[in-house]
Amino acid sequence: MSVSGQDGSGRTHLPTAVWIIALVNTMTAIGFGVMSPVLPVYARNFGVSSFLIGLVVSALAIVRLATMPLSSRMMRLIGPRELAIAGSLLVATTTFLIGVARSYWGVLLWRGLSGLGSGLVTVTTLSILFAVVPAGQRGRANAISGGGWVLGGMVGPALGGLVATISIHAPFFFYAATLLVSAVIIVVGLPRTARETRLVRRQPSVGLSQLLLDKRFRTALVVNFANGWQSNGVRNLLVPLFVVEVLHLKTSFGGIAFAVAAVVQAACLPVTGWSVDRFSRRTILVIGAAVAGLTSIGLALTGSYVVLIIMMSLYAVGVSAMGSASQALLADTVPLSASAGLAAYQMSADLGTILGPLVAGAVVDTVNLSVAWVFGAVALLAGAGLALGLPAGVQPRVGEPGSEIPTVHHRIGPWPSILRRRAHGTAE
Repeated sequence: MSVSGQDGSGRTHLPTAVWIIALVNTMTAIGFGVMSPVLPVYARNFGVSSFLIGLVVSALAIVRLATMPLSSRMMRLIGPRELAIAGSLLVATTTFLIGVARSYWGVLLWRGLSGLGSGLVTVTTLSILFAVVPAGQRGRANAISGGGWVLGGMVGPALGGLVATISIHAPFFFYAATLLVSAVIIVVGLPRTARETRLVRRQPSVGLSQLLLDKRFRTALVVNFANGWQSNGVRNLLVPLFVVEVLHLKTSFGGIAFAVAAVVQAACLPVTGWSVDRFSRRTILVIGAAVAGLTSIGLALTGSYVVLIIMMSLYAVGVSAMGSASQALLADTVPLSASAGLAAYQMSADLGTILGPLVAGAVVDTVNLSVAWVFGAVALLAGAGLALGLPAGVQPRVGEPGSEIPTVHHRIGPWPSILRRRAHGTAE
């Protein structure tokens, strides 16, 4: 795996590992996009209530949230590459078992266990990405890796209708197959980590309590929570309801709105990633969170389908900037030894994804649909406010010389330097 070119320290071309992770994300998102629209219908076939169907849909995020600390500890024990492979295989297996389940409780069990595998993949790919990418390329690298999810999210639902015509079980088998492909991509494309990484657990690490003292980390958590609440939770709940119950249009119009927003977000990612590296995390994060928050208020006030499309497209611009900047900020802040910090970052989004629809649904039932947008808008604007207080440049990670949070700790072993050398094509 090689890289060449120039950034501020001598390189412009991203490490190959970034493209490998982006490809893995794309394959996973394609499969998930094929499977996820079928999952509620599949669960309904077992004759259960809407609440139990919702529990199946939420089970992955709930278990991932609960087991993320375990995932971070396992990474320090086993090694990031090996655990990413294991996580992909676990989700592939459990998804296949969902497709052959003979009861609702079997579906719920395997869906929940998929959350454990998803957590393993998430924390390990983030760790690898942070290890191989220099500070001056983190915005672009995170935009590329995140772009894999966006691209897969566009392709998956389009394929889903075709796959579902084969059989209601077929989408689960398709998703399992894409996860197997992802595991193969990791095996072939990412370097084998050193045996010494198995001893990582013996090395002292920066604790979560120390990370929370750093305002960069706190800001990243708040922004990711708000993004999970509004983007992954509330938006996916309220837009379909607005299209059908307020505008009295067919459900397909909601799908069109999401597709347009996804295209806009994908188109913006190269620009926002470059901007994060060219300017500052603070500037792009403030702009992105503010745009997402203000357009959320616009979504609450809109009364037409055309305005809905415009607001969702502007929201996608904000999310593109906010996502690239917040993940780059996280990479600037969290040492490679602090896997608990990576886990906490993902847990913040999962918590928002779980709570957002529950609160929004309750508000829709008791007040109205427009007010349900406001809570997420406030959280996003709060994230923008916190970002205003961040330093303009890239600061040392927590515990490193010059950090505002001094900590005595040791690095987690040789694997980050080994990954860097292999990713950049240099000898060990």
